[in-house]
Amino acid sequence: MLAQIADITLPIFLIVLVGFFYSRAAQPDLSGVNKLLVDIALPVLIFTSLSTKDFNPHAALEFSVAVVLLVLLSGLLAWPLSGWAGVSARSFVPCAMFGNVGPIGIPLLVLAYGPSGMAPAVVALVLSNLLHFTVGVGVMSGRVDWRMLYANPLLWSTVLGIACSQAHINVPVWLATPLGMIGQVLVPMMLLALGARLSTSRITDMQVGVQSAVLTMGVRTLAAFVVLGGVPLQGVDRGALLLFAALPPAVFNYMLADRFNQQPNQVASMVIVAHVTSLAFLPLGIWLAFL
Repeated sequence: MLAQIADITLPIFLIVLVGFFYSRAAQPDLSGVNKLLVDIALPVLIFTSLSTKDFNPHAALEFSVAVVLLVLLSGLLAWPLSGWAGVSARSFVPCAMFGNVGPIGIPLLVLAYGPSGMAPAVVALVLSNLLHFTVGVGVMSGRVDWRMLYANPLLWSTVLGIACSQAHINVPVWLATPLGMIGQVLVPMMLLALGARLSTSRITDMQVGVQSAVLTMGVRTLAAFVVLGGVPLQGVDRGALLLFAALPPAVFNYMLADRFNQQPNQVASMVIVAHVTSLAFLPLGIWLAFL
């Protein structure tokens, strides 16, 4: 089991470290690269994953329900614990609800389960992203801007991918090949970009960071087992949900906190420390997933 955990986690952490140290040495401007990944590579990966004949949206329905319940239940459990984390509920709750599904979740599931892990990873990514732009924004700002949802390319790539799958539309080779190449770029580049972003971030409140990292992991793990008690997932889907719960808070939480002025320095500390402590929490999540 230890060798399996190392085989799954070490590739992720090594690529993040490469991005971290390269950014420290070269200080590159990655704003254009990040936008390219989010606006093009990520929607392309979602489309190519969901448009295949192997993807069955009906079979994914139960897992989708479990993901939504996990996100919402994590928020409900985290709300009364925000005082223990040392921050306001508006700052803490989104960090407990939304893990770093893109840069860490996708490679984690693929390394853990091979190609069969891609479908639940994409489903979790899309649902988490859409909830982040609606519920997450609503928690931090006090209101929901539905225009952010409609303008999200992940929504339309999901709709288009499922439509192609259900209509049995075969993407021609001349189009599928470049789309596949673009999608393959995403995961390593997102890990490198995550390392670069962490290298430029600063911890201003270590106590808040440590307390919130432990609390968010406890809340999400508890929520995952409660959800599994009501939605009896099996096999890859069960493991995927537990790994999804073990992810550190998404970096996007800091961007929202900065935008809506919800203790951005404390949220940055939460995100950074949680990614460091994920060195311990992710192996625990993998162990639980393979029990």
